[in-house]
Order: sequence, then structure tokens, then C-alpha cells
Amino acid sequence: MAHATLPRVARRSPVEAAVDRTWRFFCSVRAAVWEIVVLAVLVLIGTLAQSTVPARLADAVPVTEPLVRRWYAWDVFHSLPFAAILTLLAVAIAICTVNRAPAIWRTIAHPTVATTHGFLRGAEPSARLASGGTVEELTGELVGAMRGRRYRVLTERRGAETHLYADKHRYAKLATFPFHLALIMILVGGIVGARWGFRESAFMVSEGSVREVGHGTGLSVGLDNLTETYLENGMPKEYRSDLVLYEDGEPVETGSITVNNPLSRGSTTFYQSGFGQAAVLRVTDGAGRVLFDDALELGPFQDKDNPDAPAGQVRFDDAGLTVNVIAPDANPRNRPELDTRGVRSGQMFVQVIPDGLAAGAEPPSGMVNTGQTVAVGGLSVGFERERRFTVLQVARNPGIPIFFAASLLLVGGLAATFYFPHRRVRGIIGPAVDGAGSRAHLAPLAKRDWSGQRDFERLLAEVERRLGVRISVVGAERGLGIGAESEAAAGAGD
Repeated sequence: MAHATLPRVARRSPVEAAVDRTWRFFCSVRAAVWEIVVLAVLVLIGTLAQSTVPARLADAVPVTEPLVRRWYAWDVFHSLPFAAILTLLAVAIAICTVNRAPAIWRTIAHPTVATTHGFLRGAEPSARLASGGTVEELTGELVGAMRGRRYRVLTERRGAETHLYADKHRYAKLATFPFHLALIMILVGGIVGARWGFRESAFMVSEGSVREVGHGTGLSVGLDNLTETYLENGMPKEYRSDLVLYEDGEPVETGSITVNNPLSRGSTTFYQSGFGQAAVLRVTDGAGRVLFDDALELGPFQDKDNPDAPAGQVRFDDAGLTVNVIAPDANPRNRPELDTRGVRSGQMFVQVIPDGLAAGAEPPSGMVNTGQTVAVGGLSVGFERERRFTVLQVARNPGIPIFFAASLLLVGGLAATFYFPHRRVRGIIGPAVDGAGSRAHLAPLAKRDWSGQRDFERLLAEVERRLGVRISVVGAERGLGIGAESEAAAGAGD
């Protein structure tokens, strides 16, 4: 009995197996779907963290309150998981693009010329024509007509028949590479922005004060003047901040900003967000050491007993103290019974809260008038006068130049794809059935592409003009208007 011997398959090394598995993972559609799902979930979590939805969840289900606090504290868009999933997607797109590159180049440089009669019969639309000349003559006429329409034409002899392949704008298929590169650059821009960018939604600067931006920018912002105008009903109509930007302590730029007109320095942009009142304070300790000598913005906090009373807070870590400053009730007609402090215009209520204050104990407090000083809790608090402050949104995204370059590549790739689509026509030219003359069967690869069908129509019109024959068009979704079927074409078959 004879025994068949199977060839032994060489075993791959562990390194080759690992590279192959990694390559397959990044090319996997299923893995890509899960990566997109994870990215969408992270974006949803980060977006909801800027809303009241988590707070409503904690109110409805109190047991989730610790989770909600962590939710609000987690900066998703600057987190490691967010950057990691963007990196994973960028690598996957890059590997998939490299994986597709050889096949794309083969369709451009070495397309398959031969086709089948079954494909041509099933194509929509397709065209038949007959000629009294030989197969070679008809082929030459078709090649000339197609090249006149800027087609590249390749032919291949198969027995008595000649198979024809024609295309134009073939290099437009390379537009997929700048398109995919743009997607990668968008993800890279997101990674750069997540790692080195920031956004502060309530950056406050008082008139005459300078505040550091931080975050490694080396920038500081000074407010020279705040100007506001109001409507007849008392609502703000417009407010403008005259800013001075400092870099490493030196003034580098000045400008005025309004709500829709920000000011930028490099990749850092300052947006106008709001305004309010501030109190200019001078705080000294018992030894006469100055702890604070600046304007304190009133409004980031409210009196716990009266929400209509704007307040500010300053922390002194060295002294182990927190000073609360509460302004007069901004809306005295709204529940006046809550105004238990009795703060009047030109006054500020001051609380000094030492670290370790017993629960329920009343902190030292006092009332200070404009231009006066009050001793509270071992501190001397002087209230010089009121000033206005501006509220800015400060954002820095170093990925913006990357996004800009990606946008150009994206638009360029899309423009090349849509304005120069790859047009392809296949055909078979053979002897007529009765042996007299020749016949051809042509079809474009444009079944649901009306623009491609119109281009095929123009090509057939050029063939009719050159050969002086009538062409029969079948299976068209739209009337191509080529003309009636000639007797010779009607009798021509495959």
C-alpha cells in the first residue's frame, strides 16, 4: 500500500509568530470597532463631566456619590487611557494603510486586463458595437478613441479575442494615503493636546493685577481696564477686557477681547467669559508681615446662608488659615430673610477660619468698611476699595498646527477622490458570429455611479464619431442617449 507523505511546514520562530499576531490585531476590523467604542465611551464620560448629569445621578442614587466625585475630578481628555486609545487607533490606521499599499499599487501599475463574457453581460450599463473591419482594426479604433478621452489602454490577446482594459485618473487612488495620514495626524493632534494642552474655564484677573497662567506657558495676564455696557433692562450688552500679556515677566502683547473676539499668543488663547466685582485687600499677621496685598475676586463662592451674596476665599498655607470675604447681597429683594449678615454697600464681612476648627464652632469674624482695617483672628484685614475683574477662559492646544495640516491633507485627499475619480472600462473584441467583420462588448465599472455612466456615454459618443457606427446600450439605469441599435449590433452576440 502506498502512503502519501505530507510536506513538513516549517515552524515559525516565536518572534515571527508574535509579529504576525500583532499585525493581524491592528488590521482586525473587530478590534477597530472595540477601539472606537472605547473612545466613544471616554468622550461621553468626559463630556458629561462638564454637565450636571453626574450630580443628578448622585441625587437620585446617593450610594453613587463617591463615584460621582471621582467622575468630576477625573480629567478624561488629559488622562493616560484617552491618550492610549488615540495612540492605538493611530497605529492601527497606519498599519492598515501600509497593509493595503501593495494591492493599491498593483491596481495602478499592473491591473488585470483580461475579463469574462459573464461579467460584461451582467454589467450595467454595457455597450455592443459591430464593425466590418478585422479585430485588430476595431481594437485600434477603440484604443485611439479611448486615448483621445485621456484613458490609458492595455490590451491582451486571448485566442481569437482581444481583451481590453482602459482607465484614467488612476493615480487618484493614491489619495487614500494623504486621507489616512490626515486621520493619523488628527489622532496625533488629539494626543498632543491631551498631553500638553489645558483649558481653564474660570481664569480671573482684577483690574491692575497680573496673574500667572502656569501650565509651563511662561505667560502672565494683566488687566488694564474692563468696560461694560448694558441694555435698557439691565442685562449686559457687551463687556471688553484690555489685556497685557507677559512672557517671562516681559510685556509681549496687548489687545482687547470681547465674547467673540479672543486674543492668542502662540498656541494659548484667551476668551472673554464674564466679569464681576473684586475687593482690594491688605492682610497682615500679628508680626506685621504682609500675607496678601491684591484684589480678591468675589463671585467664585457664595455665602452658605445666602446664595445671593458673592464671596471670595484666600488660603494661607504657612499660617494655616483660610480667609473668607463676603460682599453685600446682590439681590436684596430675593428672600431678604436670608440676609443675616447685614453687609451694606461699601462693607465686607470677613471670616478667619484656622485649620482644625472644631465642628460647629463659630470662626472669628468682623465687618470692615472701605478704607478701614479690622483685626480678626490674629490678622489685620484692610479693605481699600472695590475693583472689577474679568473672567477668562484660557486654552492651550499645541496640536492645532497638526490639526491644520491634517485638514489640508484631508480636503486634498477628498478633492482628488471626488473630482478625479478612477474611471475604468473593460471590454472584449472578437470576430463577428457570422465571421464577417468584428464586434466589441464594453462595460464601465460604474454600476451605481451616474457620473461614471455619463463619462462612459461621452466615450461611446467619441467611438461612434470615429467609427461611424451605431452602438447598442443595454442595462443602463439612465438613458445614455447613444442612439438606436444597428442591425449589425443587434445580430452580434457573445
